[in-house]
Amino acid sequence: MKPQASVIAFEFGHTPHETVQIARTVKVMLLSHDHPNLTGPWPSWLTSPEVLGDDADKLDAVSERAVNHDTTLVQQRDELHMAVKKRLVRIAQFVELAVDGDRNALTRAGFKVRPLHVKKTYTGPPPAPELSVTHGKVSGTFAAKITRYMGAKSYRVQITDQDPSMNPTWIDVDDFPLASKILIPGREPGKLYWIRASILSSAGRGPWCLPVCIRSL
Repeated sequence: MKPQASVIAFEFGHTPHETVQIARTVKVMLLSHDHPNLTGPWPSWLTSPEVLGDDADKLDAVSERAVNHDTTLVQQRDELHMAVKKRLVRIAQFVELAVDGDRNALTRAGFKVRPLHVKKTYTGPPPAPELSVTHGKVSGTFAAKITRYMGAKSYRVQITDQDPSMNPTWIDVDDFPLASKILIPGREPGKLYWIRASILSSAGRGPWCLPVCIRSL
């Protein structure tokens, strides 16, 4: 039912109360709208804003009467709820075509529009990552996880058994394509290790994070 690449977010309430509020808002906003394609007579084949408002009042009233869970009233409420939502969809489709997808005009008609998705660009090197390290299931194994960075090509992990403050020799573990599922095997049980990581993106390699210290088990 939705138009392709629709600007409108077709969300017209999960509950009857929410739908009533939306329908009443749309009614008021459409009746006072200043777009030239929305100021003339309403098409005879489409539910008018006035009738939509009447439907919202009926849904509100039957919802109030259905609070005691009367089976007949609950059924009436649910059927009317779906009917009002379908009318809102048809009205929204008509209005979107009438205003040629104008986001501002649609918002002023009481409709929620989809957010604009702007592709992020990364102009500089990535930051130092956030790294966490735990013991793996196998003795002498570490399991590391890096906070995922959008735009990362890989995550490099290095390890040393020397004090980082003493300018140690860092050994490359590997370049990992994923920020999770990083396993570092083959470490001597009982020995203290320091582990660090950096991110590679199209803008270059970022700085190393602060080393994480952990003793092998």
